[in-house]
Amino acid sequence: MKKSRPSALSTIGKSGMAYIKERGAYWRAEVRRKGYKPTYRTFDTQKQAQQWARRVESEMDSGLYVDRAEAERTTLREALERYNRDIVPAKRHPYQETCRINRWLQNDFATAP
Repeated sequence: MKKSRPSALSTIGKSGMAYIKERGAYWRAEVRRKGYKPTYRTFDTQKQAQQWARRVESEMDSGLYVDRAEAERTTLREALERYNRDIVPAKRHPYQETCRINRWLQNDFATAP
């Protein structure tokens, strides 16, 4: 396996840049910008990593970037349980809402991210 240097996508005039590094059989993209948490993601190809890094940088430049890390780690079950705990008690008919959520929680798809 040949050694490869990280490639950097230039962001002239911006604070921070994207780095694309080969990690074993995968490519890791890292975007760092002032005012934002460092963002990382792993891809199968270098091209996919570069496209993702450009998109994230573009969103950061235009002020539209939203960190999706927590959403990508959260399962439907966790979201439903949180909704049941935090939102349902303030509903007009919490019992009905709780019964509906419990039915959803019985399905296998509730454990998928």
